[in-house]
Amino acid sequence: MNTIAKDAQKPIRLSLDLKPAIKDQLDDLQKRIGAPTLVEVIRKSLALYELFVEHEKSGGKVILENPDGSRERLKIL
Repeated sequence: MNTIAKDAQKPIRLSLDLKPAIKDQLDDLQKRIGAPTLVEVIRKSLALYELFVEHEKSGGKVILENPDGSRERLKIL
């Protein structure tokens, strides 16, 4: 493996200042999805958000179907 590939794999440490309510949301979501770490929650959240943004930018729509069968559009941008 070359140096560039090794550097691409190194984690980067970030420090975040979060309000307690946001931290509570992350902790709750971690439990609900069974994620082993908060980093995994953030990684999955980012991947999903990126998917939604790219889908909308290309002209698509994100539609949520409610338990009663009704549908609503999720507006990301």
